[in-house]
Amino acid sequence: MHTTSFRLLFSLAWLSAVLPACMPQTLDQKTPVATPKMAQRSNQPLGTLQRGRSLYIAHCGRCHEHQIPASVSSADWHIVAPGMAWNAGLNQSDERAVLSYLLAATSD
Repeated sequence: MHTTSFRLLFSLAWLSAVLPACMPQTLDQKTPVATPKMAQRSNQPLGTLQRGRSLYIAHCGRCHEHQIPASVSSADWHIVAPGMAWNAGLNQSDERAVLSYLLAATSD
């Protein structure tokens, strides 16, 4: 009985350690968090980048699948983001915040 309990406990512990690694990442986990380093590199306030990230996660997947920011070039974000912001009904301030975040999160 003692061996069976130990095996069960060990199995549960092992599964709790292994299963999270097998789970797909959520968009929130895959989308880079705005950091002070990102703000410094992009010369944008950290608060603007954080707001842009939140808006990006909340609005930019309503009509299509989200794109991870680094998967699109900065030049392309300048072309695509304004039209997508208009489609999402974002005001100019929110559009600028999203674009600032996308550019800061793009590593080219």
